[in-house]
Amino acid sequence: QSRACGDGDEFTHETWATDARDLATHIGLTRLAVLGHSYGGFLALEYAVRWPDMLTHLVLVATSAGPVRVQFPMLDTDIQLREHFRDRWPRFFHGENKHWDLFVTLTFSAVAFNTAFTRALPKYDLRDRVASLETPMLLVVGRQDAYLPHMEWLADHAKQATLCVLNDVGHFPFVEAPNEFIRTVASFLGSAGDAV
Repeated sequence: QSRACGDGDEFTHETWATDARDLATHIGLTRLAVLGHSYGGFLALEYAVRWPDMLTHLVLVATSAGPVRVQFPMLDTDIQLREHFRDRWPRFFHGENKHWDLFVTLTFSAVAFNTAFTRALPKYDLRDRVASLETPMLLVVGRQDAYLPHMEWLADHAKQATLCVLNDVGHFPFVEAPNEFIRTVASFLGSAGDAV
């Protein structure tokens, strides 16, 4: 509750990545696979460059190593943020089905959103760290997603990256092509000897 009511100073990439690491450590995981989608991909990559020895695999979905130049207005309330994304939601999908059933399950935090997009994201750029990663990396992106060039850049610059581009898919490949997405990720995770 205190985080939701604060001014957002606690919402940093370092904090979020550290929270994920601390959770993994708390439940006894010394090695694990990490998957991140979109903004979660920024944080998954932050995790990977900070604690690469903890990772068996890294799965990045429709994301970027930076920089990401996105202009969003400051939104005062969670309700305003929900309406902001309600207007943009159809653009995330290539097919006719816009998956409104998924949208209605989402929760929104204007404080976290404003902090992420006005303070954290403008400083986000891990491109110079990508080449040093030894972690096997799977990159999944829809052919119709705006992040496709970013994912192609990652594929060209990461040492052990495999790029999977799904046709007729937008920003949510696990929603628009769930069977292909699950098969691809499961195959990747099962491809190395060290279990996750």
